[in-house]
Amino acid sequence: MMKLKIGVLGVSNHFIKRVVLPMQELSNVEMYAIASRSLNKAAEAAQQFNIEHYYGSYDHLLANKEVQAVYIPLPNHMHAEWIKKAANAGKHILCEKPMSMNAEEAMEVVEYCQKRGVILMEAFMYKHHPQWLKVRDIIRTNNIGKIQYINTSFSYNNPSASNIRNVKEYGGGGLRDIGCYAISVPRFLFGKEPQRVVSLLSFHPEFGTDMLTSAILDFGTARATFNVSTCASAFQKVDIVASAGRITIHLPFNTYNDVPAKVTVESAIGTRKLLIEPADHYGLMIADFAEMVEGKQQVSVSEDDAILNQKVLDAVIRSSETSSWESVV
Repeated sequence: MMKLKIGVLGVSNHFIKRVVLPMQELSNVEMYAIASRSLNKAAEAAQQFNIEHYYGSYDHLLANKEVQAVYIPLPNHMHAEWIKKAANAGKHILCEKPMSMNAEEAMEVVEYCQKRGVILMEAFMYKHHPQWLKVRDIIRTNNIGKIQYINTSFSYNNPSASNIRNVKEYGGGGLRDIGCYAISVPRFLFGKEPQRVVSLLSFHPEFGTDMLTSAILDFGTARATFNVSTCASAFQKVDIVASAGRITIHLPFNTYNDVPAKVTVESAIGTRKLLIEPADHYGLMIADFAEMVEGKQQVSVSEDDAILNQKVLDAVIRSSETSSWESVV
């Protein structure tokens, strides 16, 4: 089997902690190269994880003609720049979320990649996990009736001033880092866009990033709410409440890959606790991306989805500034 040769732009903690091993275990992907602005850091990662090629600059990796696609786990403010550079080099692109700093930038990079004939996919790994596909099937088959509201909670406590998630100029803050999930989830489950949003953001007195963000998303016949924080105890949960039952996803995003995922479904006839088989959603996402590049399956997550998610995120920011409802446009 021919393997898609992927290069990685950046030796991030996220990549090492969650992505490198799942990527190496795939039958249709070869982790072919890695780059860092520090040659020593790239060399160390290459040696540790048996990656054949390593570089002290991202440009040098993109110049390697054997590299067919790149994975970009760089800080948020660098995404658009390196998406364009990868597209110029003819590489297909899997970019960490959020793909851009605003909707205008998202539209720009999507159009840029389309014109150059390369696939661009935003790395929302949760959509590939069996627990989410199961939940969506339960909803689509009317097992719990019509959804009335969805609530997402997602938080962690990160006090480090040097961490990129706490650097405002890098696109740091809770909304972009984890709020993007809370926006994506109801869009994924409803299969449509919210009409308007209202929000309240609290900012860190030292970092200037949003440390507690709350919002209501109006989907017309239903609503979604969320609270995300970078200064609260580590916690995550999604509750879906419908006319004839409800679903709780107990570990929706940082799902363990070595134990079953737990989903609770309550309906008029009783409560059942589903144990979904262990799966690595990062590996599943990258495998799907490789099949898209190879033309073996249709695009599972369209590049337009990144634009639409960013439009909602932008509206959440505007609402905090105007203290009023903001249309999603």
